[in-house]
Formats: sequence, structure tokens, C-alpha cells
Amino acid sequence: MKKYATIGMAVVGFMALAGFSLAEVREYLQVAGNRVATTVRDSIPMSVEIDRMEVLLKKLDGQVSQQKYAVAKSKVALQDAEAEYQRAQSGCEGLLSDMQQLRNLSMSQTTSSCGTITVGCQKVSAEDVRRALAYKLTSWKGAVETAKAREQALMQQQNAYAALERQFTDWQSQRQLLAQRLETLRARHQTQTLASETDTTVFNNADLARATELADLIERELRIVEAQQALGSDPAESFLGNAGNDNSTTNVEAEVDRLLGSQLATN
Repeated sequence: MKKYATIGMAVVGFMALAGFSLAEVREYLQVAGNRVATTVRDSIPMSVEIDRMEVLLKKLDGQVSQQKYAVAKSKVALQDAEAEYQRAQSGCEGLLSDMQQLRNLSMSQTTSSCGTITVGCQKVSAEDVRRALAYKLTSWKGAVETAKAREQALMQQQNAYAALERQFTDWQSQRQLLAQRLETLRARHQTQTLASETDTTVFNNADLARATELADLIERELRIVEAQQALGSDPAESFLGNAGNDNSTTNVEAEVDRLLGSQLATN
């Protein structure tokens, strides 16, 4: 590392002595760095890049548990928000029911001559009923505000969970597509590697060409010999055929003599 730093400093010093400005030196250094990075990147084999992609996919696989935990946590929060909203709603309904009962008691007291009513084993005055009704009304108003706040929180939680679940689904789909693309790229690279690395040296075309040339030479020499034999043959032999080899030579001569003798006698 120190060696490269020393070389770099020497180059910078040389360029400075050559009249280059500091800005120009920085620009040339940046160009040199970009070219070195490009050269190094281009020299990386494709198989290494495919393995690096597999490493990244395994890293994504390790993030699945974190993603699932986040989605599950949001779902539980949504369930809690729904439960809180239902409790707030039930509280409002309960207060309304209490106010209805107190109002009925209040109306019955106005028609009573003594101004009191017996509730269970106790007597309740109109003022007590009025105070209880006022308390329930105040409580109901507060419960209604709480219910509205719970409803808004529930809607926000629903939106958050829906967005997170949609994002998780998209993330999972992209991850699966990348896994499929990795298998496709690996198969294509193996095919290209096999096509480029096919060993054609086992087929010795040179020996095959020499054998073919030798066969052509032998065939030519045989044709020359055959042509020579055809030129040296006697036409009389082809005319007479196998007459010289006939065992009945004597009979032929006698027959010829008789034929010649008869001809002479006639003349």
C-alpha cells in the first residue's frame, strides 16, 4: 500500500513539475482511478458475479425473519387498536344506558308527591338523580371523544398495517423473482461456458487430411499403372482371343488342308 502511495506521490510531483495545475492533476488522477476501477471490474469473471448475487439473496433470506416480525408486530398493534375502539364504544353505550335509566327515574320523581323514589333498599332524591345524570352526561361526552380518538388511531393503524403488508408481499415477490432470475442466469452461464470450453483438439484434422491426401496419391498411381498396361497390350491378342490356347489345333490344320486341296482340284 505504501508502495502505491509513493508511486502516486511521485507521479503527482512529476506532473506538477511538468507544469500541470493542481486542478488538472486532480482531474487526471480521477480519470486514472476511474479507468483502474473499470479495468478491475471488467476483469472479474461472470461466475464470481453470479456467486455474489447468490450471497445477496442469502442476505435477503436472512432479512425475512425481521420482515415477518415487523408485519406481525403491526398486526398485533392493529388488533389492540380494534379492541380499544370496541371498549370505547361499549363504554359510550353503557353510559347512554345509564343516562336512560336516570332520566326515567327523574321523570318519575317529578310526578311523585314526595319528591323521592325507592331504588332497591334506598330512597333517592331528585337532586341525587340530577347529579348522577349530570355526571353520566359528562362521562359520556368524554367517552365519545375517547372513542373518536380510538377510531382515528384504528384507521391509521389499519392503513399502516395494509401498507406494511403490501410492502412485505411485494418484497417477497421481488425476492422470489430474483431467485428465479439467479437460476436462469446460472443456467445460461453454464451453457455459454460449455459452448466456449468444448475441447475440439481430440479431433486431429491434420492426420485426417494427411490420410485423405495419401489415399488420393495411391489412387492416382494405380490409375497411371492401369493406363500403362492399357498402352502396352497387342491388338491381335484382343482379336484372336483364346484361339492360341485351343487344344484342337491339329484338326483345324487338317481341315484347312482339305479345304485348300479341294479348291486346287476344282481349278
